[in-house]
Amino acid sequence: MIRQFGFTWTAISWLLMGYGLFFALSPLQAQTAIKKFSLELKNESLPEALKQLEKAGGKNILFTYNGTESYRVTVSIREKTEREAIDLVLTGKPFLCIEREEYFVVQRKKSDKAIAIAGKVYDEKGAPLPFVNILALAADSSFLAGSVTEEDGSFHLPPVAGEDCLLKATYIGYRPQIIPCRQQNTIRLQPDTELLKEVVVTASRPLIERKDGTLKANIAGTPLSLMGSAKEMISHLPFVTGSDGEFTVLGRGTPEIYINGRKVRDKTELDRLQANEILSAEIITTPGVQYGSSVGAVIRLRTIRKRGQGMSGSFYTDYSQGREPIGNEGISLNYRTGGLDIFVKGDFAEINNHTTNISSQDIYASSDWNQSTENKSKQTYRTFNGELGFNYEIDEDQSFGMRYMPGTNIGNAHTTNEGTTLILQDGKEVDHLHALRQTDAHTGWWQAANGYYNGTFGKWNIDFNADYLYGRDRIRQYAENNGTEDATSSNRVRNHLYAAKLLLTAPLWKGKLSFGTEETFTNRHDVFLQSGFSADADDRIKQTMLSGFIDYSLPLGKFNILAGLRYEFQQTDYYEKGIHQDDQSPTYRDWIPVISIRYTSGNWFFALSHRTLKYSPSYDMLTSAVTYQNKYSYQSGDPFLVPQIHRATFFDAGWKWINFSLNYDHCWNMYTSYTRPYDDINHPGVLLFGRASIPHSNRYGGSIVLSPKIGIWQPQFTTGIDWFNSHATSIGITQNWNEPRFYFIFDNNFSFPKGWFFNIKGELAPGAKQSYAIWKTEGRVDAQLTKSLLKDQALKVSVTAKDIFHTGYRYFTIYGDRTFSSNRDYTDQQRFGIRLSYQFNATKSKYKGTGAGASEKSRL
Repeated sequence: MIRQFGFTWTAISWLLMGYGLFFALSPLQAQTAIKKFSLELKNESLPEALKQLEKAGGKNILFTYNGTESYRVTVSIREKTEREAIDLVLTGKPFLCIEREEYFVVQRKKSDKAIAIAGKVYDEKGAPLPFVNILALAADSSFLAGSVTEEDGSFHLPPVAGEDCLLKATYIGYRPQIIPCRQQNTIRLQPDTELLKEVVVTASRPLIERKDGTLKANIAGTPLSLMGSAKEMISHLPFVTGSDGEFTVLGRGTPEIYINGRKVRDKTELDRLQANEILSAEIITTPGVQYGSSVGAVIRLRTIRKRGQGMSGSFYTDYSQGREPIGNEGISLNYRTGGLDIFVKGDFAEINNHTTNISSQDIYASSDWNQSTENKSKQTYRTFNGELGFNYEIDEDQSFGMRYMPGTNIGNAHTTNEGTTLILQDGKEVDHLHALRQTDAHTGWWQAANGYYNGTFGKWNIDFNADYLYGRDRIRQYAENNGTEDATSSNRVRNHLYAAKLLLTAPLWKGKLSFGTEETFTNRHDVFLQSGFSADADDRIKQTMLSGFIDYSLPLGKFNILAGLRYEFQQTDYYEKGIHQDDQSPTYRDWIPVISIRYTSGNWFFALSHRTLKYSPSYDMLTSAVTYQNKYSYQSGDPFLVPQIHRATFFDAGWKWINFSLNYDHCWNMYTSYTRPYDDINHPGVLLFGRASIPHSNRYGGSIVLSPKIGIWQPQFTTGIDWFNSHATSIGITQNWNEPRFYFIFDNNFSFPKGWFFNIKGELAPGAKQSYAIWKTEGRVDAQLTKSLLKDQALKVSVTAKDIFHTGYRYFTIYGDRTFSSNRDYTDQQRFGIRLSYQFNATKSKYKGTGAGASEKSRL
């Protein structure tokens, strides 16, 4: 049954608080507009005078040197606003001032009647051309007005004098064209063959390009800019799979995501950032040593740089309905004056998750046991995430800033698991349970802070970041079987982290040298109390991570060589009930090398790279506590887990819209979740879901991405294959299959006129036997329709349909130590939703903090 969604008073109060901040800060913008100043100008050129007024008043002034530089200005300005000062400077001169919301425009006066100018620009094949520069010029070639064409090739200019007015259209790779002004204009551009020197220019920006060894997806001017939020857009990037903030780069693993150089730690940032605000996305498949040793891939989002002063902001609201509803809303405000940005953000989410699970689990011990379970789980929680900070640009070469990011669950996160379990011993029914487990988790306030400095001195660039993170959780669990209390437990966790990172870059000989350090200090305290089904635990882990790194990039003609080395010192101190455990307190000293060679010639690209990666176990993997799932299922970690080491080799190639990748990865001490009998003597028939390391494993495969452009249709077809095998006999698992598993992704983008966009995406992964697991065929189809409205497409409305045919089940069968399990899960993926987003005065924060200790934050 579908439950109707109702926003709580708490949600409304957060939204009202956000709007209250907006109206409270709005007077600041008004104060900037009426700022008065005094200035003496003596025989200054008109361009120089306007520049001085811009600096004194704080609001940008747009003008052209051609036509203004011949005029001189001598005037005394006393306590005037910027607009009044401009009018004084222009007195007696053939120019007028037009005030826009974010800037002034100074243009030549005309005595004849002004007309509004509009039109469209096409290429030689009749396809619309976006991003074409359009200039309205007077008969003497002086500037009157300007614009840039939209995605559909259209442009609009403010009213200008019609007599003798000319329109000039320019676009890289095409011959400029000048035509007489009309109210409606059609311009057709022809390729500049001499300039292109046999390079073919298409009618629109390519979706995928190779740049400096990275795979670059152009967002602005392509269908990806119409995908709604950044979270929705990322899953459509080449070689990227996943959704809802959980992404994988094929053959490389989970990527770290950066926005303008700053590490994304809060996934709601990807909800706040709109796809049409993003200029490009770079997929780095061989990260350098400046990134942590556990980073297998990086996605760097770069936003569109826009100028402007005063207040700007955005708002979004997102609602989707499956079996249960989910709602998100947020507001973001930025106030800019001169080089100072002050920003505040707030996001509220009300989440309702529903999961169904059917499983069968066998244990082969002193008796043969079978558990057949049908279970339903529902989780409800509300969260608030905030952000407050500033950034100050001293000049073009130096900036610094700080940000504070609090967050909390509003009330408890409540989870209810309910189901029936049939227990067989040697084929005979011995128990039939109706199990109920309820969990309440309260996080309190988690807090994070970041400070940074970025500066350039001559040829040297310095980038410094410092981070602090604090969080605490309190979890209580109650379980009953057949209406009788069976177990209770409580868990308290506190985390502290301090981190710093310094990166220096400078040219050296013909290449570029980068080096620096990164330090991370972590303290985690985990206390677990239970009612007698296992044992209490009191674990404290202190860890120090010290790193130094250096790399050098050298271009040699069409080749480029990158070599880097990272050294990591990792010391862990493990305490049980306050007593230091020497055998669980290792020290590691690791060298992490990276090397790549790439070749670029015309449209061709080839690269060969090798990298070492090191993954430390997350802290919940290291717990010694045994938690209760039901009467016959427990769960635990392993405090003796050691870091897993990967030696990975990659070969990449590309030609125009075809990209290809091969990968091979050998892993030592790979983490795995597996099952085994808990205690056949004291707890017969109980299954333990535990953690362990596998001495050796191999994963290898390849993938290809095709992304042509065919009229309004821009498809992206991805297909790949991988093999995976492991040697798990050390943990009692004898199965080791190595069948290939294929996957297919067909992502279709359709861009229509008048701001309409449609996407439909299908995924299919046929079944296979790999390692000690048997996977069944999985697949799903998603669709999205987006309409852009208002001036500058400031309002966007998206309608989404996820898992349209209700096929997004997860089927798998897995072997363990004397155990066998088969599972079918479904996590309420079939959802239909609507998203509205609005932005105004779209200035971008100049915050350049990248953060430190990213890997440790992920572990926490």
